[in-house]
Amino acid sequence: MTVIASKGTTLQQTVAAALVDIAQVISLDFSGMESETFESDSLDNTDAGIPHQATGRTEGGSVSGELWFDPALQGQNNMQYMLDNPGDESWNVVWPDSATTSWAFTGAGLSFGPKAALNDGLKASFSIKIDGLPTFPVAGSV
Repeated sequence: MTVIASKGTTLQQTVAAALVDIAQVISLDFSGMESETFESDSLDNTDAGIPHQATGRTEGGSVSGELWFDPALQGQNNMQYMLDNPGDESWNVVWPDSATTSWAFTGAGLSFGPKAALNDGLKASFSIKIDGLPTFPVAGSV
C-alpha cells in the first residue's frame, strides 16, 4: 500500500485559459459525492430490510478548504472576484504523487470569507459546489 503525503497538493483555477495555483491552501475536503438511490420497497416485501436501487446518477458534492489569507495574492483575489461575478469556473486539484494525477471539475458556486482569531494567523475558508463530477483520471472497474 502506498501512502501519499498531502504536502504538495495544489488547488488550481483556470484564469484566461491557463491553470493558476491558489497559493497558501492548508486544507481541502471533497465531501458529499454520493451515488443517488431510491427506496424500491413494495407492499408484498416480507423482509425487514428496506431495498434500494441506484438511479444511475451521482451527486458531485463540494470542495471546501482553508487557506492563509493574503489580500495581495492574485489567486485569492480571483476567488473574491468570483463572488462579484458568479458563473461556472474550471478548477483542478493536483495530487502530490505526480504532476499529472489530478481531479478536474467545474465549480457552479463559491463561498469565500476571511476569519481572524486572536491566537492564529489570518485565514479564509472557502467552498466550491461541484457541477457534475470531477474527472477521475484513473478509474477501476467492478
